[in-house]
Amino acid sequence: MLVVVAIALGLGLAFGACTQDDAFISFRYAENLVAGHGLVYNPGEWVEGFTNLSWTLMVAAGIGLGLEPVSASVGMGLVSLALLILWTGRMAAPGSWGLWLAPLWLAVDAQVALEAVEGLETCFFAFLVAGSAAAAVRGRSFGQLNAWLIAAVLTRPEGLGVALLLHGGLALSSSDLRVGLRRSCLGMVPVLAVVAALTLWRLSTYGVPLPNTFYAKTGAGTGALARGVAYLWTHAAAHPILWLGALVGIALHWRHARTQILATLVIGYLAYVAWVGGDFKPTGRFVIPVLAPMAVLAAMGVEALRRRLHPALLGIPLIVAVVCAVARHQVCQGWAVERHANLEARKVVGDWLAERLPPTTVLAIHSAGAIPYFSGLPTIDMWGLTDAHIARASVADLGAGLAGHERGDPAYVFSRNPHIYIPEDKGFVRRAWQLEPEAGFPEDFAERYNSVSIPVAGRWLNLWVRKGYLASLRAGAPQG
Repeated sequence: MLVVVAIALGLGLAFGACTQDDAFISFRYAENLVAGHGLVYNPGEWVEGFTNLSWTLMVAAGIGLGLEPVSASVGMGLVSLALLILWTGRMAAPGSWGLWLAPLWLAVDAQVALEAVEGLETCFFAFLVAGSAAAAVRGRSFGQLNAWLIAAVLTRPEGLGVALLLHGGLALSSSDLRVGLRRSCLGMVPVLAVVAALTLWRLSTYGVPLPNTFYAKTGAGTGALARGVAYLWTHAAAHPILWLGALVGIALHWRHARTQILATLVIGYLAYVAWVGGDFKPTGRFVIPVLAPMAVLAAMGVEALRRRLHPALLGIPLIVAVVCAVARHQVCQGWAVERHANLEARKVVGDWLAERLPPTTVLAIHSAGAIPYFSGLPTIDMWGLTDAHIARASVADLGAGLAGHERGDPAYVFSRNPHIYIPEDKGFVRRAWQLEPEAGFPEDFAERYNSVSIPVAGRWLNLWVRKGYLASLRAGAPQG
């Protein structure tokens, strides 16, 4: 197992710190908490623009100890990856292939390793899900199981779904379904009590029962389910042996309680992923929380086929698995290189803004992570993750656009008169651009804002500046 963990950590370290832009939203909340402003994105604006409460609090603890959040989050992610690998085998039956094959499956998956170094809570949440599932299949007390589940609930809102699915699987696997349901309902009480307390805290702090990101990223739309199904199909195509093995494992071992518990968790969670419309990243991020139980089920399926098929035939799935693993690594390597370049560029822009603009300058931007974090400027998040109004803006066909990046209300944004707007495209590139107002912008936008191009660190920062603002800075006049 130490060798398997070393393989996983080696993959993660090879990618290096390539922190995703959204992680900087959590970092900004954490820094504001440490600074005494509370869990807020902009001081004075109470909006819960993160979905990883315990992770953000751990980042805040690191900042309080003097740690830099990017390095702290990468270290936490790698530790979470190691724990995820170790706990995966605990879901398997003693003496089965799942004890070593399932952990190895995760360890060589470049998508999992890359998520560990992107600054987000994905691997930590997956570890908590694996710990919860291991406690369930190993017959631990409800107290031990609920301790894992409560930690999961405090990390992601989906933790409640994991709790319902695992307790439901325990009821389904009992010899008497009625008795099992009664025990599971009673067993859920501590988890529901924590959910109720968390909901009351959200209502009293932010005025709504769920994180703002839930409203920003979900909703009724004809394309959401289709996109979610396509997302799962893409993951299955990149992991064909894992998915087929899991299906075989479920089919051949359905009568076993272990299978019923793990299958209920996996199938229910994947149905939820399809319903919310999947994700835009090529790392299978939304599937990773249940990848460990999937790997255990797949190991069960492969072991069962080994007894039924000629040994030579097992070489075919092995070759397919290796080819797919190499292909996944190439895709992830390309994504990591892009993230490195993206982070470097946005840090340059953020630092430049912090050095040259007053701290009262209001920034409007779509990618509300790294640039606002490094600039420290009050920011309007134009995709609405940290803005309550935009998170509830109507979308003509939710699911037709990029997952999690579909809501917007330019009229509302520019009614707040931000001083500068940095466009998502052509914002920081190798040539100066004369920007044009984007679709949906107010009719008087060009009358109120100027397109400005500024040379910065060998590139051009192309942005919109409110008319008269630069002149007021030169004159030293108060900003309004």
